[in-house]
Amino acid sequence: MDETADIVVVGGGMVGLACAIALKDRGLDVVLCDPGEARARTSYGNAGVVSRGSILPMSSPALWGKLPAYLCNADRGLRLHYTHLPRILPYTAHFLASARASRWRRAAAALLPLTSAAYPAHERLAARAGTGERLQRTGWLKAYRTEDSFKAAVLEREILAGHGVAFDILDTAGIRDLEPALVRPYARAMLLTETGSVREPGRLIEACEALFTGLGGRRLRGSVERLSPEADGWQVVHETGTVRARQVVLAAGAASGAIAKTLGYRFAVAAERGYHRHYALHPNSPPLTRPVLDTGAGSILSPMGDHRIRVLSGVELNARHATPDHTQIEAASREAAETLRLGGPLDNEPWLGSRPSTPDGMPVIGPAPRHKGLLFAFGHGHIGLSTGPITGEIVADLATGRTPAVPVAAFAPERLLGWPRLL
Repeated sequence: MDETADIVVVGGGMVGLACAIALKDRGLDVVLCDPGEARARTSYGNAGVVSRGSILPMSSPALWGKLPAYLCNADRGLRLHYTHLPRILPYTAHFLASARASRWRRAAAALLPLTSAAYPAHERLAARAGTGERLQRTGWLKAYRTEDSFKAAVLEREILAGHGVAFDILDTAGIRDLEPALVRPYARAMLLTETGSVREPGRLIEACEALFTGLGGRRLRGSVERLSPEADGWQVVHETGTVRARQVVLAAGAASGAIAKTLGYRFAVAAERGYHRHYALHPNSPPLTRPVLDTGAGSILSPMGDHRIRVLSGVELNARHATPDHTQIEAASREAAETLRLGGPLDNEPWLGSRPSTPDGMPVIGPAPRHKGLLFAFGHGHIGLSTGPITGEIVADLATGRTPAVPVAAFAPERLLGWPRLL
């Protein structure tokens, strides 16, 4: 079946849906192409954190001290599959080049306007989608098991404070008073007070799908097979036909790199695989009221409502469709059982998803360098759910010739094409 539209959005996760909704708000005829597998979307399995303080990429200067442990898979925050590494050599080169204090500070400054606009954009979207009760601004906790690990994160706190990101430092007693559900005695914690969280992110995605349809948007369920430029626009070939449109937004998450490659763009991006599993809190346990990052375990504990806890693993670098490796989520679950009073797992199997990761920790947002009418909006990594709604507003502005309220020059696609500069 052949169709026409003003613009096609490829990808139905948080970023793609937000783009599609914002473009409909601009009066455009929008078609959204997505396979329709809700559980496969990274947004579905997110911890739900929406934080102004999410400005510090994984490519931190601390990488160099942890590198021996990373290479031996001795750090629970990262698991490498060596057979996959040759495929992501450009990504690895960019990642190592970004792991310097100067680059970290530069990324933080670029990301701050985006993350500062994230929560208000979520509030606007939640009000329209009818999911306001799922968005709570209770902050989130970054917990340290030892004084040494807390001291080692001094540069992080310095950068956050320098950008006016609010946080409180808690000692063991303060942590216990704030979150009595935590039975593990942490030495210190940083409470990022300007942070909110989304309970059950999958429900938000479902509500956004309904909102888009209610606005008159059209959805095509199926994988996009090809993007073909034409004299006056684009032909989008998908499983059940084609769509011709003046513009295309590529917001397909971890699949975006492969699609862009068919047009000659070889982005230095990788799929960061992550796992989660749900557990019930013990009936006699106090509730966990906010997400907690356990730095010692390299995992996150996030409340999902109804006395349920989502345990999220660290990062796995592997091929997107490789066989699941439950090593990290099993370790994270064991640690969680010593941190909270948990019952048995509520899922038959752990969930697995792939984050679209850039080596410098910043998304790719902007027009394609060599193709008129093609906009990129992917690579948000760990902040896709958080910054998805504001990214949608930015993309809608770019598509309609307006100047976005958030500066996007630092997110230009060109920076990840080819090998990195060392300075």
